Amino acid sequence: MQRFAALFGGQGAQYPGMGRSLWEEYPAAKRVYECGEDILGLGLRKISAEGSERELSRTAVCQPVIFAHSLAAFLAAVELLPLPDAVAGHSLGEYAALCCAGSCSLEDGFRVIGARAAVMEAAARTAPGAMVAATGDAERVVEICKKYKNVWAVNFNTKTQTVISGEEEACLKAAGELAQKGVRTTRLSVGSAFHTLLMQRAADELKERLKGIKFQSPKITFYSNLTGGRLSPADFPDYFASHMVSPVCFAQEIAAITADGITACVEFGPKRTAATLAKKNNRELEILNVEDADTLRAAVGGMAGSGRSRSGMNS
Repeated sequence: MQRFAALFGGQGAQYPGMGRSLWEEYPAAKRVYECGEDILGLGLRKISAEGSERELSRTAVCQPVIFAHSLAAFLAAVELLPLPDAVAGHSLGEYAALCCAGSCSLEDGFRVIGARAAVMEAAARTAPGAMVAATGDAERVVEICKKYKNVWAVNFNTKTQTVISGEEEACLKAAGELAQKGVRTTRLSVGSAFHTLLMQRAADELKERLKGIKFQSPKITFYSNLTGGRLSPADFPDYFASHMVSPVCFAQEIAAITADGITACVEFGPKRTAATLAKKNNRELEILNVEDADTLRAAVGGMAGSGRSRSGMNS
């Protein structure tokens, strides 16, 4: 029987209209949005349906709407699909992954993501930075970053795709040098240097804000961006603070997932960026995504065809 992991993507996947067909057709998805709107005091459905690309790109907005969309897709799907054998997220996606794995309640999940979005939005105002995706040899990218103060290689997505992050001027100079040496570069639509030590103040504030949240160990095997492997028992406020200032070891994570016998990945939430990266890391992985009513129905059909169905989840 095929074993699969649920994946959750990160910031940048948002788009106008995201999630609408899910909350309109699936009560479980609608309840996710209602919960988030009550907790955050933010019109998640209105912003998701009517917000402009510019509005949706703001950290304070995009993180809650991506989190809501991811949880809505997952909870609508698990009424029709088996539970996954493992969960993993890319950057922001780790929060949805841990919530879906039972590490916190849905209500507390929205409190956590609201706190993260707030401190990172403030960081973008007080310590602006840049992030650039670099497609080329990862070792060369790392070596060039070392030449520049406050620039780091932070997202190791595949063997040939790395994201660099840091102070804006220095990061763009590093990107320019990479381009001169044949590395293809693309600036990302974010306002700060995520996953670097420039986010330390935000990380410290997040840790304080999360001290009142009740966390528990995940009930589904969880693979971590920090270690690239299974998550050991963690102090979650400490873990999330470290996560904010540390690299994302996604390629290593996918290697660990497949080594443990996972043969398929289903991404829940907007687009299929994390699933596509997973496929680039291991061409033998089957990938699906659930982001709207149509892709949910397609995933149900695809899983049934591979021997996984709701009725067979305990077999």
